[in-house]
Amino acid sequence: MLDAAERCFREKGVASTTLDDIAKAAGHTRGAVYWHFENKADIFEAVCERVVTPMQAMLGDLAADPGSDPLGYLRKDAIHVLRMLSECERVQSVFEIKFCKLDGGPDFDRLRRAELETHGRCLSMLEVIFDAAVRRGQLPAHVDPKVTAEAMHAFIGGLMRSWVERHDFDLRAHAPWLVDTFLTGLRNAPVPETSAD
Repeated sequence: MLDAAERCFREKGVASTTLDDIAKAAGHTRGAVYWHFENKADIFEAVCERVVTPMQAMLGDLAADPGSDPLGYLRKDAIHVLRMLSECERVQSVFEIKFCKLDGGPDFDRLRRAELETHGRCLSMLEVIFDAAVRRGQLPAHVDPKVTAEAMHAFIGGLMRSWVERHDFDLRAHAPWLVDTFLTGLRNAPVPETSAD
């Protein structure tokens, strides 16, 4: 049933997909869908839960223990995240739905709030990692871990979204160069200008 829902969401968009569409695609009745799920938002949540959010998976262990080379581990994990997206059809499908087809209406407010909470957790974990990198001398002392976390999250998320929407560059092949370019920029970050009052 979840495979059928994923196909329908990907093909038609979330708002345009009905429970009847999902039931027919799965070879079940609408009643069978309601036996398992209260509404379309619940089905969408179950579809998404089958894929671990790559960024969150990447950051959990590293934030708990940044080790002696936090930037090196972050580099490796960021490349892995981008390559996982380019290689795994299920991850691609879920992110295509999230980025391009999520137009689900009021039932989805709870899911949007959960997504914002996940976003906040990722930022917090990135901040811990960048703070460790500054303390270990891998980044200049003037680099603000909180702002840098926002930049990294936007960078990786933007690459993922661009690739999912267009597939017009080789994400797998270019992942190391893209991540290295971002991290090299951080290592050579200029001192921020102070605003004049």
